[in-house]
Amino acid sequence: MDLLFQIFGWLGAAGLLTAFFLNSRNILTVNHQAYHWLNFICALMLIANAYDINSYPFIVINAFWAVVALVSIIKPRRKIELK
Repeated sequence: MDLLFQIFGWLGAAGLLTAFFLNSRNILTVNHQAYHWLNFICALMLIANAYDINSYPFIVINAFWAVVALVSIIKPRRKIELK
């Protein structure tokens, strides 16, 4: 089971870094649902890994990350028009 949680940790970290990289290159923006899904799923994977190694601060930060991503999935941002 430890191997599974290590795999979750590596995949979760790689996924979050990939989302960040793609966003910084304007390939995947915050207006894409895929960006938020990638953040949400990877944060959950990192929570599982952090739980396995008893890293509670890491659980908290990734739980926050997952909640922000989930809110963005459920309630997409509205475009604000400037006058």
